[in-house]
Amino acid sequence: MRNHDQFIDRLSASAQPVKRLWPTTWRVIAWVAAVLPSGMLSSWALHGRFTDWSQPGALSALVTLLLAFIIGSGAIAAAFTLSIAGRQPASLKWSLWLSLAWLILNLNNMSFTSSPAGSHQFGEGIHCYLFMLSAGLPMVVISLIGLRRSRSLWPAKSLALAGCGIAFMSSMLLSLCHDTHLHLLDFAMHLAAGVTLIVVTILTGRRWIRL
Repeated sequence: MRNHDQFIDRLSASAQPVKRLWPTTWRVIAWVAAVLPSGMLSSWALHGRFTDWSQPGALSALVTLLLAFIIGSGAIAAAFTLSIAGRQPASLKWSLWLSLAWLILNLNNMSFTSSPAGSHQFGEGIHCYLFMLSAGLPMVVISLIGLRRSRSLWPAKSLALAGCGIAFMSSMLLSLCHDTHLHLLDFAMHLAAGVTLIVVTILTGRRWIRL
């Protein structure tokens, strides 16, 4: 095309105003307000009981629940920040330290003794795995919608951070209807569900979250 001015005028006429993104803090608040109710509703069929906070180890379980919420919120905040071109998320060292504290508290609240009802423990582990998946899958959809608003120069990193946030939020919901003590196989299934949610988030979103 030789008439560049005409081409520029045509592009300018078809351009749409860009909607300003909310600040990251408000995006995280909106995300939390959306994912927690959706996660609770989607996992309701697998909800058996509420946690009895009078059990031994209740204090450690409560602290791990709060840590899961903080880590999940921090991870999605980092994902939203990284998805904006030219920005880098704040240092994630504090998230790593909180994650380490979360892991230590869970291990401290775990029973390593073998039980004659091993099949029961396996069944509980599968139930927890399915619970976290059913709670987390709607969160994946909501997260992808939020990330797609800004796209990303680093889609894999943004999606991995979002997946971590989803995994910890699903774990937090599970803590509301789980025994305060854990068994090794049961906790292994919790971790497996978290890894599954991260992988699902990355694989599902990699074709949608990019410039």
